[in-house]
This record gives sequence, structure tokens and C-alpha cells, in this order.
Amino acid sequence: MGRPNKRLQILGIVGALALVVAVCLLVPGAGEGGDKKPKAETKKTDGPDPRQQTFTPQTKLPVKLENGIGHLGDRNAKVKVEVFFPGHSGCGSETADFAHRLYLANKEKVHVVFVDFESPGGGAYQGKAGMHCSGVAINGKQSWKVNTDSAKPKTVELGSNLGDRWGEDDFLKAMDVAFKQAYGQPANHKLPPSKSSTKPHSPGAGPGMPTGGGKA
Repeated sequence: MGRPNKRLQILGIVGALALVVAVCLLVPGAGEGGDKKPKAETKKTDGPDPRQQTFTPQTKLPVKLENGIGHLGDRNAKVKVEVFFPGHSGCGSETADFAHRLYLANKEKVHVVFVDFESPGGGAYQGKAGMHCSGVAINGKQSWKVNTDSAKPKTVELGSNLGDRWGEDDFLKAMDVAFKQAYGQPANHKLPPSKSSTKPHSPGAGPGMPTGGGKA
């Protein structure tokens, strides 16, 4: 037999390569849907998205909260009182009542903010304010040095609820310092009576001590 024609051999190789390319183009590959992974199904739940849920705090408040925050008074007032509380527990109701009475006595000069730090908005607000747990702040401060009847000044710490480490008198003395700095005069101490049937207690006293009187 004679030697095969090299030209025919080359044409045969080219034809085979063209056939392989054509087959690859016709058969879908991994990048063309052949091995595409099915889209993950959206998990269905029986209720609304918990991130979008709102709840009514158990703490009794004089205002309606929006995203965990409620306001009383002029937001441009020179004295701001912030009340931080966990909404689910009802803790802080007496503190909120006291802050409301404080506002009613000093309406034109104080801005009161109620912050449920268990809500997303309230938690973010509390974080920016640099506060922790329940408590009250006056103009962003929780520690105030106040004058007393004796010659020795006293430090009032507001990082807790009313009746824990501070009482109404302590708070009003701290308010006087803030008011004198802002307005040149003390705060109004003539607060309206509490709507609670229990008397706001002093530090060290047990919560809910009876007053002998009824609701205001």
C-alpha cells in the first residue's frame, strides 16, 4: 500500500476537531444550566416577620412609643431627661410616672424621652447615649454632685430606677443643678400628685409601700 496523503490526514483531523466543538456547543455545560443549582426556596413562616413586629410594653407610660422611643415636651429645651427601661417587664413604671410629673411641673423647660432599650430603635438610642440597663440621665449625665443641708456635698447616681439608689428629693436636687446651668434658676419642685396608688419610695425602702391614701 502507498503512503497516505498528508493533506487528507490533516483534513481528517480538522474535521474531527470541528465535530468535537459542535458537540460541546450543543450539550449544555455546567455554566449553561446543565448543573445549575435550584434556587433556595424562601422559608415560609406561620406568622409575621418577628423583626417587623411591635409590642406594647408592660411599663406604664404617659406617651405612645414609636420604634421604642417616646417624647414629652419641647425637643429644643435646654434640659433633657432620658428614662431607660426594659419594656417587657413593667420595670420602671414608677420612674416613668415620676418623670411625667416632673414634666408637668416644668413643661416649658424640660424635654423627657422614654426609651425602651429592648426594642431595636430604643436599643440603638441607648447605645448611642452610652447608657446601660435601667436608669435616668439628665442632659446625658447620670452622676450629679449636689448640695445638701450639711456643708458636705453629695453625689447622686441615677443609673437605676426610682427608689433604688435615688429618691425624688435626690433627683430634684440634681435637676436644680442642671436648671441653674441652663436657666439660672432651680427647677419647680411642686410636682402634681402621682396617679399611682403607691407612694414613690426613697432609696432603701421596699417598693410599693402603702401611703394610706387612694389614687389621685
